[in-house]
Amino acid sequence: MGSLIRFLEDRVEREIEARKSRGVRVVDPRAQTSSSLLMDVPENDSRRGVPPLGLREYWYPLVPDSKVRGKKPLYWNILGDDVVLFRDKKGQVAALSDTCAHRGTSLSEGDCFYEGFVSCPYHGATFAGDGECVAFICEGPDSKMVGNLHMKVYPTKTIRDWVFIWMGDGEPAPIEEDVPPELFEPETQMHASYTYWTTNWLMAIENHSDSHNAFYVHRNSVSQLTSNHAGRDRSPVAPTGRIINNRSIVTVHPGHGYYDVDGKSPYQMYYPGVDGVWPLHTYRKMWIWFFDIFNARKRAGFTGVFKKAPEEWALGHHLPCAVRAGGGSTRWAIPVEPNLSRIVYFYFTRPKTALGRFWDRVMFKFWRFPMAYNFSGQDNTAATPVRFFTPEHFAPTDSQLIMLRKLITDGSRDAVRRRQPHDNGGGNGASAPSDTAPTREPVGSAS
Repeated sequence: MGSLIRFLEDRVEREIEARKSRGVRVVDPRAQTSSSLLMDVPENDSRRGVPPLGLREYWYPLVPDSKVRGKKPLYWNILGDDVVLFRDKKGQVAALSDTCAHRGTSLSEGDCFYEGFVSCPYHGATFAGDGECVAFICEGPDSKMVGNLHMKVYPTKTIRDWVFIWMGDGEPAPIEEDVPPELFEPETQMHASYTYWTTNWLMAIENHSDSHNAFYVHRNSVSQLTSNHAGRDRSPVAPTGRIINNRSIVTVHPGHGYYDVDGKSPYQMYYPGVDGVWPLHTYRKMWIWFFDIFNARKRAGFTGVFKKAPEEWALGHHLPCAVRAGGGSTRWAIPVEPNLSRIVYFYFTRPKTALGRFWDRVMFKFWRFPMAYNFSGQDNTAATPVRFFTPEHFAPTDSQLIMLRKLITDGSRDAVRRRQPHDNGGGNGASAPSDTAPTREPVGSAS
C-alpha cells in the first residue's frame, strides 16, 4: 500500500529526520576537558575548552521565589545537577543536592512534614537548610545518623522575588558581580519570565553577536514586521568589543550605516549572485509605515534603561551566560542538559508614577513578553540544528563570537581556577574543592 498511502513511509522519514545530528556530542557532560566533547575538529579548536554544562563558579538565576511552596519540595535541574528546593526555618529557599546522602533516593519525592526541613521518602532522613541530618525517622530519635549525614548545599540569595544560586565549589563571589545592577536600584521595576530552548547554552548566546540575521531569521517576527529597526543593520563590517573586568564583552557595531543611502539603510537590497532582492516582498513596507510612529515612541521610552549601569553591564555579553540587549533586556541561557537551556528574561523599566508601573506590567505581560518569546524563539529554531562538532569557517562578522569563546575558555573564573596550583582537575564541575575564592586575574581586552 506504500505506493498509494504514504502514512508509514512519512512517519519513518519524520523519525529519521528527528534523529539527525545536532548540538553538542558529549562523553561526560560534567567533565570540562577536551575529552568531554566528541568533536571532529583540531585539538586546538577553542570549542574543546567550552564546558557542555556551563561555567560553575558563578551565580545564576534559579527560579521565581513563589514557585517554592509549603509542604512539598521542588525538584529543579541546573548545570546538569539535580537540586531539591524547600524553605528553611527562616522561610528562605534552601537548595540541596536532590540525591539523598544515605541511599541516593530523590529528596524531591519526599515531603516537608516539619516546617523548615525536608524528609527523604525512603527512610525519613530529614535535613535542615544547611544540609545537616536532624532526624532519621526509621531509626527513631536515637539514630546515629543524626549529625553524621551531610548533604551538598548550594548557597542561595533571593533578590526581587527571584532565587539566585551559586554553583561553584569555591567561596561564592559577590553576587553583585554576576547579576544586573538594576536589581539593586529601588526605582526600577523588574519583569521576569523564562522558557526553554532545545540547544546548548553557548549556541543560545552566540547568536547575540550575530550581526546579520535580523532580516533573515527574524523576518516573520512581530518585531520585524512592525518595525524597520528590529535588530542590527546588515553589514560586512565586523563588530568590535572590549573585555571588561574579565566578566563581560561590551559590543560596538561600527558597520551600522555601511549600506546607507542619504543617511538611511535601504529596506530591500539587491544580491547580484542570485539576481534578486532581500527581503523578497515589498508588502512588508506597508506594515513598517503603519507602525513607524508607534515604534518611534516606544524606542524613545526604553533606550535609557541601561544608562546608569557601569560599563561592564552595557550592551553585549556577560558571564556566565547572559546577554544585554536593547529595550532593557537581560537574557540568560542556563544549561540544564548538554542540548537544553533554560532561557530566563529580565526586563527593567523606570516608571515614575503608580499608573506608569501598572501600565508597564500590562504591556510586558501582553505585549513585550509575547514579542520576546516570538523573536528569541526564532533564535532557538535557528540554533537547535547547529552541529557544534563540525569544522567552522568564520566570516569577518564572527569576530565577537571568537572573543566570547576566548573569554570563556581563558578568562572565566572556571578557567582561572583550573590554572591554580591546588586544582587537581577532578571533581564535579570545573574545579576541585577549595577553601579560597577564585582569583580574578585579567586576561586583557580586545577591540
